[in-house]
Amino acid sequence: MLLQQIGAQSHRSGAGAKFASLIAAVGDSMSGRRGDHLIRTSSILALLAAWYIAAAYLPASVMPAPHVVARVLATEMSSFGIWNDVLITLTRIALAFSIAMSIALILGFAMGLSRTAERFFEIWIIGAITMPSLVLILTIYMVVGLNDRAAILGAAVPIAPILTINIWEAIKGIDQKLIDMSKAYHAGRLRIIASVISPQIAPALLASARFGLGLIWKMVLFVELLGRSDGVGYKIEFYYQSFNMSEVMAYALLFVLIMLFLEIVVLGKLEHHLFKWRPAQRRF
Repeated sequence: MLLQQIGAQSHRSGAGAKFASLIAAVGDSMSGRRGDHLIRTSSILALLAAWYIAAAYLPASVMPAPHVVARVLATEMSSFGIWNDVLITLTRIALAFSIAMSIALILGFAMGLSRTAERFFEIWIIGAITMPSLVLILTIYMVVGLNDRAAILGAAVPIAPILTINIWEAIKGIDQKLIDMSKAYHAGRLRIIASVISPQIAPALLASARFGLGLIWKMVLFVELLGRSDGVGYKIEFYYQSFNMSEVMAYALLFVLIMLFLEIVVLGKLEHHLFKWRPAQRRF
C-alpha cells in the first residue's frame, strides 16, 4: 500500500513537473514574441521619427512628411492606376529573378563540382562583376532594343554573377567526405547533387534567393527608369522630373512595403518551414 502511494505521488509529481515545464516554455515563447514585436515596433517608430525630423529641416518639395505621402498614396491606391504599374514591375522582377537565379545555379554548381568549369568561367564571373551595371544595361538595350525583353535581361545579367559566386562558394564549403562516401557506394553525379550536396547548401541557396530578390527589384526600377514607358521605375522618374516628390515617395513607399511583405512574410515563412529542424540560434 505504501509503495502504491509513493508511486502515485511520484507519478503526480512527474506529471506536474512536465506540466510546469510546458507552461514555462509557452511563457518564454510568448515573452520572446512580445519582445520581438516590441523591437520591430520600436524600429518602425524610429524610422518615422527620423523621417519627420528630416521633413522638418528640409523643404516640403524635397522631403514631404510621412502623413502627406500616406495621403497621396491612399489617393493613388483608390484610383487603381498605381496597381497597373506595380503589376508590370512585379512581372519583370519575377522574370528577371528567374533568369538570374537559373544562370547562377547552373554556373555555381558547375564551378563548384568541376575544376575545369571553375577555371573556365572564373574570368567571366569576375569580369561581369567588375563591369559597371550601367554599361551592361545600355549594351543590352542597344543589342536587343528598347523593349521588355531588354529590360528583363538588363536587370538579370548584372545580378547573375553575384549570385553565382554565393552558390559557388557554398558548394566549395560542403563536406567532401560525404561525397567520397557516396562515390564509394557508386552513387551517380545527379544522385550526389540531389541527396548529398543540395541539403548542405540549401540554407545558402535560400539566402542567395533573398539577396538576389533584393538586388533584382532595385535593378528593375533602374532599367525602367532608363528605357521603359511604364512601371514603377518610370513613374518615379516621371514625377521626379515634374518636381513632385510626394508622388515619388508614394510610389517608392508602396513598392517597398510590397517587397518587405515578400521578403519577411513569404520568404521568411518559407525559411522557417524548410529549416525548422535547425536548433535555435544563440542571441546575445
